[in-house]
Amino acid sequence: MHDSGKSAWLAYPLLLVGAVVFLFPLVWMVARSFMGLDDLYKVPPIVFPTKWEASAYDDIWTIRPFLSYIRNTVIVVACSVVGATVSSALCAYGFARLKFPLRGLIFGVVLATMMLPSAVTMIPVYVLFSKLHWTNTLMPLIVPTFFGGGAFNIFLLRQFFAGLPNDLDEAAKIDGANLWDIFWRIAMPLCKPALTVVAIGSFMNTWNDFMGPLLYLSKEKSFTLALGLYALSPGEAGGATINSITTAQLMAACSLAVIPVVLVFFFAQKKLISGTAVSTGIKG
Repeated sequence: MHDSGKSAWLAYPLLLVGAVVFLFPLVWMVARSFMGLDDLYKVPPIVFPTKWEASAYDDIWTIRPFLSYIRNTVIVVACSVVGATVSSALCAYGFARLKFPLRGLIFGVVLATMMLPSAVTMIPVYVLFSKLHWTNTLMPLIVPTFFGGGAFNIFLLRQFFAGLPNDLDEAAKIDGANLWDIFWRIAMPLCKPALTVVAIGSFMNTWNDFMGPLLYLSKEKSFTLALGLYALSPGEAGGATINSITTAQLMAACSLAVIPVVLVFFFAQKKLISGTAVSTGIKG
């Protein structure tokens, strides 16, 4: 008991120092969004403003179509979360509960795609979507999520489905349930912890995705939030000039963009941890 108490007293200061180090960039960003020009360019730099101003949060809505960025991002995120979750669950259930020729080989090929760098497929996929005339639309960011949902998600859900007792399937078949009924009414409800992990992961990846929008979107009306923030940067996409936006306004836009990610992680962290533990077989 004495040793465990001593270890706890040593752990808390280390955790506090680590928290301060990792939170400092976030605090710096938010604090600078409330600074005036005098505080922004002080030497040496200051962390907190001498006078708190919220004008930057009003300005960003008129400098760029920020509301359009948010709307496009919400559409892409909502569709991607549904597509990735449902399609990966269908694929995982097939690999875990159905028997068909070369099942192990096909699953191995799916896992092997995780080692394939995205840069390798970037040009062929772009050419494909260009031939379909989907560039400058949100389709290239949405449609692929409905075709498998990603190898990692398939692997994660397969581990969960494989751990369900076979007696559940047999009992359902005796009661007259078909394959779809077993999947949708029995397996999916039992799979909620793992589905939560997939949904949260898909949300995080899609909300923060920059490379996809950069490849396929060149018209500002179709920009997502990540690409819109890049457009707000001086001299970058969208033709901004050096004097068109202040650091406070850019930090205000970044602060608003990070709020949904922080909220999702804050309210879903317990489900995220428990879902990962259950899906991978880790027990506390």
